[in-house]
Amino acid sequence: AMAAAATGGIDTDLYSRQIGTFGMETMGKLVRMKVLVSGLRGLGAETAKNLALAGPAAVTLHDDAVVEARDLGANFYLGEGDVGQRTRAEACVEHVRKLNPYVAVSTIRGPLTEDVVASFTVVVFSDMAQAELVRWNAFCRARSPAIGFIAADCFGLAARVFVDFGEAFRCFDRDGEEPKSAIVAGVTQESPGTVHTHNERRHGFQDGDWVTFREVQGMTELNNSEPRQIKVTGPYSFTIEDTTGYAAYLREGVVSQVKVPLTMRFDSYRQACLRPQPEGGPELPEPDLAKFGRSQQLHLAVQALLEYRERHGQLPPTRDAEAAATCLKLARELNEARRKEGAEKALSVDELEEDVVRTVALLSRCAISPMAAFLGGVVAQEVVKFTGKYTPLHQCLYIDMFELLPPGDVADWQPLGGRYDDQIAIFGRAFQRKMGAMRLFLVGAGALGCEYLKSFAMMGACCGEGGEVTITDMDRIEISNLNRQFLFRQPDVGQPKSLTAARAAKGMNGSLKVRALEVRVAPDTEDTFDDTFWESLDGVVNALDNVQARMYVDSRCVWFAKPLLESGTLGTKANSQVVLPHKTQSYADSQDPPEESIPLCTLKHFPNAIEHTIEWSRDLFEQLFVEGPREVNAFLADPAALVAKAKSEGSGTSQLARLGAVKRALEQRSGPFDLCVRFAVTEFQDKFHDSIVQLLHTFPLDHKTSEGAVFWSGPKRAPAPIAFDASEELHLDFALAAANLYAAALGVPECRDRAKVRAMAGDCVRQVAAGQFKPKDVKIKVDDKDATQEGCFEDDAVVEALAEELLTLGRRLQSGGAAAAAPLAPAQFEKDDDSNFHVSFIAAAANLRARNYTISEADFHKVKMIAGKIIPAIATTTAMVTGLVGAELLKLVTLQSRKVEDFKNSFVNLALPLWVMSEPLPPLQTKSKEYDPVIMGPMRAKPEGFTTWDKVEVSIGDGTMQELVDYLMREHNVEISIVSAGNACLYNAYLKPHKNRLASKVSKIFEEVSKQELSAKRTYLVLEVSASDSDDGVEVQLPAIKYQFRPPPASPAPPSGG
Repeated sequence: AMAAAATGGIDTDLYSRQIGTFGMETMGKLVRMKVLVSGLRGLGAETAKNLALAGPAAVTLHDDAVVEARDLGANFYLGEGDVGQRTRAEACVEHVRKLNPYVAVSTIRGPLTEDVVASFTVVVFSDMAQAELVRWNAFCRARSPAIGFIAADCFGLAARVFVDFGEAFRCFDRDGEEPKSAIVAGVTQESPGTVHTHNERRHGFQDGDWVTFREVQGMTELNNSEPRQIKVTGPYSFTIEDTTGYAAYLREGVVSQVKVPLTMRFDSYRQACLRPQPEGGPELPEPDLAKFGRSQQLHLAVQALLEYRERHGQLPPTRDAEAAATCLKLARELNEARRKEGAEKALSVDELEEDVVRTVALLSRCAISPMAAFLGGVVAQEVVKFTGKYTPLHQCLYIDMFELLPPGDVADWQPLGGRYDDQIAIFGRAFQRKMGAMRLFLVGAGALGCEYLKSFAMMGACCGEGGEVTITDMDRIEISNLNRQFLFRQPDVGQPKSLTAARAAKGMNGSLKVRALEVRVAPDTEDTFDDTFWESLDGVVNALDNVQARMYVDSRCVWFAKPLLESGTLGTKANSQVVLPHKTQSYADSQDPPEESIPLCTLKHFPNAIEHTIEWSRDLFEQLFVEGPREVNAFLADPAALVAKAKSEGSGTSQLARLGAVKRALEQRSGPFDLCVRFAVTEFQDKFHDSIVQLLHTFPLDHKTSEGAVFWSGPKRAPAPIAFDASEELHLDFALAAANLYAAALGVPECRDRAKVRAMAGDCVRQVAAGQFKPKDVKIKVDDKDATQEGCFEDDAVVEALAEELLTLGRRLQSGGAAAAAPLAPAQFEKDDDSNFHVSFIAAAANLRARNYTISEADFHKVKMIAGKIIPAIATTTAMVTGLVGAELLKLVTLQSRKVEDFKNSFVNLALPLWVMSEPLPPLQTKSKEYDPVIMGPMRAKPEGFTTWDKVEVSIGDGTMQELVDYLMREHNVEISIVSAGNACLYNAYLKPHKNRLASKVSKIFEEVSKQELSAKRTYLVLEVSASDSDDGVEVQLPAIKYQFRPPPASPAPPSGG
């Protein structure tokens, strides 16, 4: 509530991850929107859920159809008690309402009226007749301002979305990316003029971007003018207008991307039915690279289907061949009629794909969870785009999942009168039984994990005899989770995620068999997640948020040859990957490049971007309020040891700072609060004034490098010192935060009164500034390659005197008893509590340093995201990608009979919007080489072309190292030089003492070297070897070796789920 009051009603604790994606301006527009969702089968329920989490002012539900049993297969808010008793809207409303206390959720009964529809900002229709869609779209377009109109439908394994935001919609930010900036290195006088940017990093601009210039010397015509459009000519250059009449460029300059609003014209629904591509608009999206031209075919199939519904009052009955034939006839007639109208007015195809039309018609009444989840994420995100943030779908999306269809006819498709009827209609009863018997491992119960559990419950995965899902997550629920981890509610805060999510999912389908754990999946828990556990699984679904855990789970799946479904999100972006034993790459085969780190010298002395000052301030927080108090506590425990350690590390200057901080804390620890304010003002003076004066003393503004170049140029921005002024709000922000954090460490009562702190700071500043700072001769590194030892030699003598002083103080404190030596309280950085001064301190320090270097400042929320390393996250992207992964899970049920091209990896960016689905890549092979750069010679792979999925199995019992070496010589014709297990080297033929190990058992050598006892559950070791061919001595690479030193346990019967 406090966070909401401070930001005009937006709860920044709840919405922090979403604000990180959308920004505060978009959130401000979103919280005023009113949205109607009409039609509440799976797609409508998913859309309503995602919207309620996003936080518009109101979400109104409309669906007067009485709940049927089959609705429970995709709408997770319907229960068996609702069947035949309540309308879908009545059954859903209370569940949607509980998602977000800030959203007014209600229902409408009866036919929609113009007065009702006119009260909404955006309307979403699904399962609505064609004539009604035409009517309501015309009404929404005629309003001023126009009402956003979205029509979306799931027709079994095919779907469509249509968006119309009116004749002149303003999009303010097409992609949601941070505007890019680059340092100017040169501008030519020609037509067009070429701008060269500093080669420190690529400029990152694209053709058609708009930019502005500032701080350019010489060619000042570029500065502070209207945005100009550019054409990119290379990673470090682009062209602008004719610059021949401008003054010659001298030096300096920053070029920044500007978001220029785009006006978009949308066609009406009636027009889009004829021609789904608006005039001058983009081509129809083709989400799947393997299905070129499919969108056009689906458009005609859907139009024929809707025409069938207009004529017969309902969609074709499920798997009714006669009705499908009628749809096919309608599609042919439509295509012919549109061909005659011409390509300008209507879409037609040269050849109608009859199977596409037939499949759409046969399954059109079915709604399955993966398709509903995917579309619900897409549609809810389109609603959010009505704020002007991101590029709306312009205007139609068609997608199908026909590769899910089992090969051949499905004979057992008849309904059972239950929740899975729609899924059975597509896949059959035998398939549904296999789905129920699946044994899955879901790693993570956050945003993705909640969605996956819901998906399993809807699809019936792990809901039958022998089935079970094991879910594990060590985290507890926090307020910020509630915005997208939709199985959690306010009373659950502080509870375990895995247990809470499991309980909520079982509420959606009582047949779900789920075992919830709070155990980390890592090498140290392999006794919990042992071989028996891994071997019992049919598949693994990752719902993780870090690369290290993903890599470990991937390595286990590779070792045990288990399919893995991997996914991740970042704001509006998402990706999914299918990992299939022996058929595809594993996650580790295709890792992202590591993040770029900021050079240390840039952080310490030469920042040129706000990210640099934020990271510097985050380090300062650690130094002052975490490491500082810890040093004091170490001193209190053993004064002599701390002083000796401090004197042995770093330069005299850094030693002086460390010991000085300890002495100051010990002197000020009894308060009063005025001393904490004095600490804050002293730190301000040191960090934002004195250190800058010192830097400019070492490198004056006119300083030249040894090559004669101007030192303060390019990425090195010349700083200016700032004197503390208590009347400046940013200065007071720093003093207030620093003083309270210092007080918390010392155990002094806090003071949050700005007026009191302002008065105290005003008194302090006169005392602090009285001792005028005099710069010294200090050595400073100019970049990270510079070998200079930083510091001032004058400080070395001062350190000795201070060390003696501290040792005396230490002896006095130790003789004074426990009270005199009570420890300080180091801070623990907590990003999600805005009242604790942690982010407030970092924000104030970062913006003060930005002022030192004339860098654009950042708002509180941006600082919080960067300093807290918060990953931007939204419910829409999460739901959308879990829908795609849910489809891949359906394929795993019949993995043995499937081709790899049936499976899809995906990359999606909902902001653009962009969908790219493609076949997984085959596994990387290890092949022989004439010359390997690592070993600087030839290398032979045995067997040729082996992959990470392959292993060499050695079953010689608990043998000696000699027996292992002999076995590999006999079976693989290789001489072994080194044997290792993880980080432990078990045998090295080049080391004489290791010869003695040949007679020892491999398992005993492992225990001795690794200093860990092999548990009774461990039956094998994973070994790596260095080897050479015994015939010609060429280096040989072998797969990992599974060394079975004791027999594996007999496979027990699978445990029953709870």
